[in-house]
Amino acid sequence: MLTIKDFSTALYGLSKAKGYAATVIVTLGVTLGALVAMFNLNYQIIAAPLPYQEADKLLVGSARWLDRNGQVLSERTLPQVMLQMYHQPSTSLTDHGLFAYAGTYTLRDLPDAPLADIAYTTPGFMRMYQMPILQGRAFDNTEELDSQLAVAVISEQFWRAHYQADPAMLERQIIVDDRQFRVVGIAGAEFKQPDFYGPLMGAVDVWLPLDFDRPLHSIPARSGSPFLFYLAKLADPTQRQQFEQEMRPQIASRWLETSADTPSVAGRQVIFQAHSLRDFLANDDTQTLFMLAGALVLLLIAATNVTNLLLSRAVKQQRSLCIQAALGAQHKHLFAQVLAELSCLMFAAMLLALGVAEGVSMLLHRYSSDLIPLYIQLGFGWSSLAFAIVGSLLLTLAFAALISRRINMQALQQTLQSSGKGSGVQVSQRARQLLIGAQVMFAAILLVCSAQVLLQSISQINKPVGFASEDRFQVYTEDTTPYPAANLSAAEQDAIHRGRKDQMMQVRDLLQQHPAIAMAAFANGAPASFYGPSGDRLMVLVSPDNPNQLLDARITHTDQYFMALFNIDLLAGRGFTAQEVSSRAPVVVISETLARALSPDGQVLGQFLHSQGNQPPAEIIGIAADWYAADSELAKPEKYRVYSTLNPVFGRSLLLQVKPGQQIDKSAINAALTSVSPNYRVNRIVSIADNMTRLQYDNYLALSITSALVLLSFVLAAIGIYGVLSYSVQLRRFELGVRMAIGARPATILRQLLGENLKPVLAGLVLAALALAALWLGLQHTSLMVELSAGGFSLPLLLIVLLTVLTSLLSVWGIIRKPAIYALQGQ
Repeated sequence: MLTIKDFSTALYGLSKAKGYAATVIVTLGVTLGALVAMFNLNYQIIAAPLPYQEADKLLVGSARWLDRNGQVLSERTLPQVMLQMYHQPSTSLTDHGLFAYAGTYTLRDLPDAPLADIAYTTPGFMRMYQMPILQGRAFDNTEELDSQLAVAVISEQFWRAHYQADPAMLERQIIVDDRQFRVVGIAGAEFKQPDFYGPLMGAVDVWLPLDFDRPLHSIPARSGSPFLFYLAKLADPTQRQQFEQEMRPQIASRWLETSADTPSVAGRQVIFQAHSLRDFLANDDTQTLFMLAGALVLLLIAATNVTNLLLSRAVKQQRSLCIQAALGAQHKHLFAQVLAELSCLMFAAMLLALGVAEGVSMLLHRYSSDLIPLYIQLGFGWSSLAFAIVGSLLLTLAFAALISRRINMQALQQTLQSSGKGSGVQVSQRARQLLIGAQVMFAAILLVCSAQVLLQSISQINKPVGFASEDRFQVYTEDTTPYPAANLSAAEQDAIHRGRKDQMMQVRDLLQQHPAIAMAAFANGAPASFYGPSGDRLMVLVSPDNPNQLLDARITHTDQYFMALFNIDLLAGRGFTAQEVSSRAPVVVISETLARALSPDGQVLGQFLHSQGNQPPAEIIGIAADWYAADSELAKPEKYRVYSTLNPVFGRSLLLQVKPGQQIDKSAINAALTSVSPNYRVNRIVSIADNMTRLQYDNYLALSITSALVLLSFVLAAIGIYGVLSYSVQLRRFELGVRMAIGARPATILRQLLGENLKPVLAGLVLAALALAALWLGLQHTSLMVELSAGGFSLPLLLIVLLTVLTSLLSVWGIIRKPAIYALQGQ
């Protein structure tokens, strides 16, 4: 039982060893804090209760699409037939709904026309996720799918920021995409929007009925949308698989009916998947688990260092413990004193750990918010505090058990009797070797794993992507011209689209004359789009005689300036002419990979490219170099890309190359737009280089964290190995002095010490290699893909050997550089 006197004695003793106390507190506090922060992040993602009632009953439905050969075309794309089946829900459900992301739109009812993130949904979403309503109401059953009621719910943040918290906001009309919507409710700021499409989508500002999602309803019934999700709530959470099996044949059958007249999709499979909300949102938690494992190994390295300090201090306390034992102190009294000292150290280390963990969480929240789901609260909770306390207690007990083994009453009496004769109890050679071996093993495992991730991240960041991004910008424009009437003929609608295309090309030509702009282009997208690969999908026929052999390509509708603006190399043939773009000539430029897929020798110039649908064949006039899909998978090159003369139906995206050192703002672009048509204006300007950085943020995050792990583990290993070797050398000071006195040269002594020190180091490296081999074999049975690098394996091991050499030299340098008399006199 610890008493106040034990703690006061412990504090007094620590006050006399401030350097020792500070070293232990800082070493354990920093590493334990990193572990607590990583535990908090993993707990929030994997196990923390979701902020929704009965979250275990909530499902997210999507579908996996397989080609006829079994190749996965898409993992999470809900088939459009789900809209047809919506009004016949399963009896296993108590509620259901649909949710679709729309993107960013301008609200045209406000003078400053702010941008708002829009989502389309049905009332079931707001019910299942208990959307809190500050004013008004959520959508109700009268506004279900196909009701065509133009109502809206806006977020409290958007209401306060752009409507100045207008108390008369309810029933007010807002204008989105040339349509008016009546505001019926304001969602409370505490609502946590589920990140169905990932945290990159951000918070939603305005919710509208799904009926008004024009792009979604224009998708053919045989296709699907990756932005649409089927949300459901089970009556019994154990019935998820049963519900999934019930829905699969229904959806597959309905999809086959709608696609029966499309030979190009024959043989494909649509497999419905009902994910639990937790599994769907967590997605891939491999990276955060790696961070947790790395922090744990880092703490083990620190604990090994602290063990050496504790053993050294226990040796120094032998005499005082002997005196206490001689005066009648029993083993429990001595153990209580040691435990009190350890408790004081660990309590201070835990307080520092909580501060470090909070700091790490703040940094993650600030710099990694794009990768962290909105529902996750990185602030500390009881779980993280309990983890810190339990971790501190376990470390305290482990260290106390280790030190208690040194409190041997018989040994203490022998030490007292032999005091002054040089035979006091010391840290044994075996214990020192075990400390070095354990230090090396943990450090090698962490360094090798971190180096693999580090090198892979650097490789992907530095990998040439095949297009230029610096000083390039994508300008999203808006057209406030009303949509063409539905009863117009195809020719009339085409004429309207041609007129818009001609106007946008006039804007492009005006911007070409701006002194800050080097080049301008017009296209339906940029190579690096924030939300993934750009361009629309195009199913290319390998041969016009075989409609079932298709290649899934992406098509960029652009003009004659696109490839020059992004420095995309033209390997053969030529690019578009201004006349071909203006007249929408049936000519295309294709990527090198697509050319080789169409013909083994890649010689396809002058041939015609055929695609499914009613599009006419287009002559292949050029072959362009491949570039890489900027969807955070830059190591994966795009397979097939087609460039066509600009289709006026698609996109209103201006692409600009700004001269070095120059800037361009909305006012200059708006001036060019309004000079052509008062209905055009800038929606937003996005830096292509920034898109590249954001799309690779997971690589940058892995780079920064693994760099910190490598640095900390290397420093801790260096300190630990040096501490043990230095202590060992100090014990042998007299012996070394004798050897030097009888003629041993410093190089000889250093060589012998190095040979002795390398034995436990090599043993630790062997154990680390066995552990890494076991880890590698275990990963072979998982879906985790790991690219091994020989340098990432060998370099850390060589660094540890080099570290041993340097620390051996440093530990003995103070002795061998002086005459032998200094060592013999204990100086």
